[in-house]
Amino acid sequence: MQKILFTVLVFLTFFGITHLCMAQQESGSPEKVLTWSEGMDCPEAGLELVQWLTGNWEGSLEGNNQQHVVFSQSGTQMPGFARGWTNTGDVMFYEINVFTEVEGCLEYHVKHLSSNLSAWEGQDGYVRHRLVDYSDKSFYFDGITFVKNGSDKHIVYFRIPEGEQAGRIIVVNQERKPL
Repeated sequence: MQKILFTVLVFLTFFGITHLCMAQQESGSPEKVLTWSEGMDCPEAGLELVQWLTGNWEGSLEGNNQQHVVFSQSGTQMPGFARGWTNTGDVMFYEINVFTEVEGCLEYHVKHLSSNLSAWEGQDGYVRHRLVDYSDKSFYFDGITFVKNGSDKHIVYFRIPEGEQAGRIIVVNQERKPL
């Protein structure tokens, strides 16, 4: 009887620790998202680092839906389009984005639009995410990180920059889907 109780206790302990670790990973820890500081040197990098993102990606965004289509390279840019929508079909946002090479550095530029196509950043504005660091599977831009998780999956960690939820990290698990 004691052996059975011990086995159950070990199983429950292992399950609890594993579940806790998985929950922490899913919640997005601050070290998953880096910050650009003026005066930093960007690592030399080109679009070859993010070529694997070309294609159609879909995933859950805080219980809703998200899609990101990344087009193949044209010159020094890889443009993309993203959208987020609720489970009832209401559009939350659209996003025009581009991975671009700027003076030997890689940047990710984003322009957000509401469902009626009003620009969040104003007519000429956009959000500039400079590459801070990278490894063979992780690409750390200022405020957003892309982590390759096999050939058909990746995780995006995004830090909310302002407002009531400033600093909170959103985790989006994306999977490659046919268009």
